[in-house]
Amino acid sequence: MHAMRHLLRLLVPIFCGLLVSCIDGREEYWLAGDGSGRAHIRYTVPASLARGCGGEQGLEKLLDEFIQETPTLTHTTRRVSCEGERIAVELQASFPSAQDLIAALRRDNPLATGNLKSMVAPLIGHLNFQRNGLTVDLTRTVQPSKALPGAFFMPASQFDGRRLEYILHLPMVVQESNATRTEDGGRTLVWDQSLRDGLKNSVIIHFKGSVPVPWWLLATATAVLAAAVWLGLMTLRKRRQR
Repeated sequence: MHAMRHLLRLLVPIFCGLLVSCIDGREEYWLAGDGSGRAHIRYTVPASLARGCGGEQGLEKLLDEFIQETPTLTHTTRRVSCEGERIAVELQASFPSAQDLIAALRRDNPLATGNLKSMVAPLIGHLNFQRNGLTVDLTRTVQPSKALPGAFFMPASQFDGRRLEYILHLPMVVQESNATRTEDGGRTLVWDQSLRDGLKNSVIIHFKGSVPVPWWLLATATAVLAAAVWLGLMTLRKRRQR
């Protein structure tokens, strides 16, 4: 009995910490045909968790370091605000190359190596991006259960209303995807999952499609073709004159 009481004393603070460790996440991306785009990412976390990182100022510092060490991000703004017992973290940015951004996220960065490493790294997840000509294939595996270890101890009521949402606005209709739903005629893919379900299984984000030919490439090809036709006509005219 003494050993059991001692074990309960150890588990109670852990359990209480878990009760406030629920997160909400929403990531939205707009991608262009040339691979550039912009992003709006917003997460809310318990204020008690943020205090372990220095509170609002600590989170702002982490975001500033991440921005400074990720030069592929441009026109970046960040915001950390208190919403009752929770802290909201927002990041908006543009990027000239989605491929370069994925490469930057694969590397160690201040968000995934600091005090929030155990939470941020699983939420960034594993990214596998392949491009063959105009065909792109992306698979991202997010592991919320690793971001919230021991969450299975939590009562189901703690997850009510907590969701993980990922939105991709694409310049084309994809050939295949496992999105929860599509919008805008199939050009917008939405993965919307409750946090409870995300803790049971990893969130898999996958799509494959062919990006449209950039307008400048079409214009260049048209100009080259027009020049070739004009040159051919002029050559034929000179031959007839001879």
